[in-house]
Amino acid sequence: MQDSPLDSQSPKQAETVFFGKEMSHWGWIANILGLTFLAVISVAFVWIMSSLPRVEGRVPARGMEYSASITRDDAGIPHITARSGHDAYFAMGWIHAQDRLWQMELQRRIGAGRLAEIVGEAGLKSDRFMRTLGLYRLAQGSLAQLDDPTRDALRAYAEGVNAWIDDNRHRLPPEFLLLGFWPEPWTPADSLVWGRMMALQLTADWRDEALRGKLAGRIPAKRLAELWPEATDSPITVAAGLIDKVLATLPETAEPHLASNIVAISGKRSASGAPILANDPHLPFQAPSLWYLLSVEAPGLRLTGAMVPGIPFHLIGHNGRMAWGTTTTHADTVDLFVENVVGDSSYQNGKGALPFTERQEVIAVKDGQPETLTVRETRHGPVLSELKAGQKDTQVIALKSTALEPDDRTAQGLYRLGRAVDWRSFVGALADFHAPVQNFAYADQTGNIGFITAGRVPLRGKGDGFSPAAGWTNAGDWTGWVPFAKMPQSLNPKSGTIVNANNQVVGAKYPYRLTTRWPEPYRARRFDELLEDQTKLDGTMLRSMQMDAQSVAARELKELLEVPDTLSPQATQAAKMIAAWDGGMGQDRPEPLIFNAWVDKLWTRILADELGEDMASMRAVRPTTLGEILTVNRHWCDDTTTEVAESCDDLVAQTLESAVSELAAKYPGKSPTEWRWGDVHQARFAHPVLSRVPILRNLSDSQVPSDGDDFTINRGTFVPGQFTQVHGAGLRVVFDLADLNKSTFALATGQSGNPLSRHYRDLLARWQINDGVTITKPAEGSASISLEPSY
Repeated sequence: MQDSPLDSQSPKQAETVFFGKEMSHWGWIANILGLTFLAVISVAFVWIMSSLPRVEGRVPARGMEYSASITRDDAGIPHITARSGHDAYFAMGWIHAQDRLWQMELQRRIGAGRLAEIVGEAGLKSDRFMRTLGLYRLAQGSLAQLDDPTRDALRAYAEGVNAWIDDNRHRLPPEFLLLGFWPEPWTPADSLVWGRMMALQLTADWRDEALRGKLAGRIPAKRLAELWPEATDSPITVAAGLIDKVLATLPETAEPHLASNIVAISGKRSASGAPILANDPHLPFQAPSLWYLLSVEAPGLRLTGAMVPGIPFHLIGHNGRMAWGTTTTHADTVDLFVENVVGDSSYQNGKGALPFTERQEVIAVKDGQPETLTVRETRHGPVLSELKAGQKDTQVIALKSTALEPDDRTAQGLYRLGRAVDWRSFVGALADFHAPVQNFAYADQTGNIGFITAGRVPLRGKGDGFSPAAGWTNAGDWTGWVPFAKMPQSLNPKSGTIVNANNQVVGAKYPYRLTTRWPEPYRARRFDELLEDQTKLDGTMLRSMQMDAQSVAARELKELLEVPDTLSPQATQAAKMIAAWDGGMGQDRPEPLIFNAWVDKLWTRILADELGEDMASMRAVRPTTLGEILTVNRHWCDDTTTEVAESCDDLVAQTLESAVSELAAKYPGKSPTEWRWGDVHQARFAHPVLSRVPILRNLSDSQVPSDGDDFTINRGTFVPGQFTQVHGAGLRVVFDLADLNKSTFALATGQSGNPLSRHYRDLLARWQINDGVTITKPAEGSASISLEPSY
């Protein structure tokens, strides 16, 4: 019998053929591994893609009373129509979970001090701090302080979140897959803890309070007052090591973040004869955006505007009759108290002693052993300087904050705010708004505009809260709150305009101290310039103002930067460009890059010798202080580490040369006129988890060139020395009270928190030019889900 072609092949040939012929042992292994890899990738792809939201069809939802519809417009913004208030809040929870569950999960874990459970040791710093403050315990306890309607809304919202989680365990956001855990049921405390976190962040910068106490030990009081001229009391000297321990405990999630703009125009100055209200809150950039846009209608409830996923209340919006927006007051609602330790378990109180209150916090750590944290509290609050085991000090530092008050009813104030129908009920709702202290601007369809500051501001026995207080005395103790009826407010001012850009809201005759240090008023002054003698204002003009990039701070400061004629040719050219510059911080201009690089080096050069390692805490340039140094307090320019006395003129020239030299190296072959601010000043929206994974970073993060600096209306706060924009207006809103359906909302990134969704960053290009979307009920035939009762 003749051999077949296969039989005639050599063994070696047979072993090297994979498909359709005999396969070797290693070939089988390679094929199995390859097919397994492809199967895993395919399953992962299908699983991840399944996380995209369902936007059409009928969905049974256990807990609904009646059916409700959720219809989306082209930008992915949902419009909820419900037949009861319970179902409206249920649907809000359901849709928030569908679009932003990971953001909600991260927020509640930060507030509860449970990050380490999912990220390991990297989350311990934040967890130790939050557990020490006990924000989540306080959030759980404050639920009982709220009235029944507010509690019912929070519970209905939680039911909606949980209904989505229960029915979509196979559709969870990809972050859960990457970190390998499932979300727990949502509770009302998960919503309330975010408000306490914001109360801590949106307050006066208590980092400065700690820093002043530390610097008082080595810088004379007169010189210290030149850096902080607002102080009225000399700070007590606190051991540097003790302050360092406090500063070391502060995680990024608790850093103060303060800014925002608001403008209200009365009908007598508008083209339509009806008020216009513009608001752009400034917060750290992130992906997805903190904000979420939503419209809802139900019996007794009609709201459109911006929410934070996890919170069932609109923070900025309109209800068809009136609109409101907010800015941060910068009220001083956090104090540090230095306590003298007596023995092992007590602290000094006057001539006697009181025992510390102690509790144990067990922090679970992924891939590690649980950590037990002993938290001690004084009558002033939790002790921050003892977050490391075995630490013994003769003094400790305790923190007191309105964020830690057990009877906080801010959620109740927000619930009532959305139902206000006029100025009187609007103000009445804000009586329950406790923390953080905020400025609220108001406009209604009857023609009124108003302004009120709401929130608890402490009254102190003595002192001003500007530096750490001696806890063993009663000097800095809080004795009550500024009466709500005495908080700043204004209704229909004669000017026809209301402007606040975090600038001072009271005059010298105001009987209470809201804060000692107000932010520099450059943005407010620029608004005044733009609004002066303006009539016939409309929404387009207000949107243009929101994008204004003229820096009054730069315009004034550059006049103090005189340089000699002996500089290098490029530095001389750069100096002439700055001298002729109008202060515009446009991304396509070279002058903002030259100026900011120059001033950054000058500021650091002036202060670094006196501040040393603490320079990092004052790294951001303060134009008013720098201007006073260059004109009045010129002794700061002398470098204390050298024998030769340096002058301010020396440092101005040297730092310009240094800045230009570095820029020339960065842009070889280009003249200063070809350098561009937008090359380095770019708004960066980074995902808190996916940005740390190189392969996924390009999918999750966004970065676009941007205008502005820290003092322009279009705020462009950047990392000092790097210039990447990390803080600004993630939302810009203009409410037109002539027709609220024409109100516009410019949201950074997009509605979805899923990087695979087309709505993850589809609004970014429009945000960049402030081309806001309108929010109206979507047309018939739009993508719609019907939530149906399920039993």
